[in-house]
Amino acid sequence: MKKRLFALFLALTLLLPTALTAGAAETVMECRLRGTYFNSLSEALKVYEDGDVIELLMELHRCCQLAPNDGEIRVRGVDGVRVYDDLFTVGVHQELRHWTEDGVHIFKCVDLERDPSLPEVTVETGTVPCGIVRCAGAFPWPGETVRAEVSPHPGCEVASFTVLDSELNEIPSWPVEDPGYGSDVYYEFVLPAEHLPVKLYAAVRQVGETDENCPSVRFTDVPADAWYHTAVDELVARGALSGKTAGRFVPYAGLTRAEAVTVLYSLAERPDVPWSPVFSDVAEDAWYAGAVLWADREGIVSGVGQGRFAPNALLTWEQLWVMLLALSGEEYHFFRLDTEEAVRTREVSAFAADALTWALDNGIYAADPIHGHASPTRAETAVTVYLYLLYRQKLAEKGE
Repeated sequence: MKKRLFALFLALTLLLPTALTAGAAETVMECRLRGTYFNSLSEALKVYEDGDVIELLMELHRCCQLAPNDGEIRVRGVDGVRVYDDLFTVGVHQELRHWTEDGVHIFKCVDLERDPSLPEVTVETGTVPCGIVRCAGAFPWPGETVRAEVSPHPGCEVASFTVLDSELNEIPSWPVEDPGYGSDVYYEFVLPAEHLPVKLYAAVRQVGETDENCPSVRFTDVPADAWYHTAVDELVARGALSGKTAGRFVPYAGLTRAEAVTVLYSLAERPDVPWSPVFSDVAEDAWYAGAVLWADREGIVSGVGQGRFAPNALLTWEQLWVMLLALSGEEYHFFRLDTEEAVRTREVSAFAADALTWALDNGIYAADPIHGHASPTRAETAVTVYLYLLYRQKLAEKGE
């Protein structure tokens, strides 16, 4: 028995150095910094300070992302270890600069110079029915291929995708076949060099929804797959929207304040309102007089000052939000950081802050960035009012 134990002890003694050596071989130290060894350059960079020199102990091709605010990274190879120029990866529109001083390789990431004539934002997103559209990449430049992501709401599907430049010209786009991740739908397009920023839209509708006998069939400029088609259908069916000219909806024309209150007046089934001279620029025989008087009585509009309504002025986004919030009859005073920022930068007037927050919180507006003083197109107005109707419908279903 003692001989067996001794033999086992001897075998373990002989095997132990081999096991320790094998374990040590698995732990490869890549670099050394201030006398401390690290098994990855990324770990060493966590304690790296300006002026330090990292010594490489083995060849490395790429390490990690390097941003402009990371400063200079100083690296030296020891024992003949090679330092590669592509040691670090950098972000889009940045470049890696590399030079050597006294045998030390210095790497620094810098931002590429941007054409000062380009707008800060080159791609914007619009409000779309039953879903969200967003730019999948950050800060694209002209000539680059941009990927957009469309996320339909549950039970909905994407029918089409549209990119418009600032002159409302359509930019060609194409679907991304099997992007390999997620259930959203992706499209790509090449960012043009002129008429920036471009704006993204998508047609999202209920699964199985057809276009047979749709109310907007009378319009030659409302294609079945247009991103505003469903919204126009709904408002035409409710008698709240008509064409701009014979047989045409003219989706990218502006909407006047008189036309806007008439849409809301029609949704309220045009109640009779006794005439009274509320606004100096609204005559009794004006086609919009009843709508304006009703909107004033209901607190939906309050004029533009000095006793005027400005019926022929173009509607602005912030005016639309205020009208819809007033139409809903809700009290809304919730705080949002994006609303506060929009007011601070004067993209939105202070009087419209609550209405914007309400629209953002309830999916009635989802465009980015926010342009409160800009005028929505007829198509954008139709989609926004349609989303308001969906919102009210959901509240009614909940009994609220």
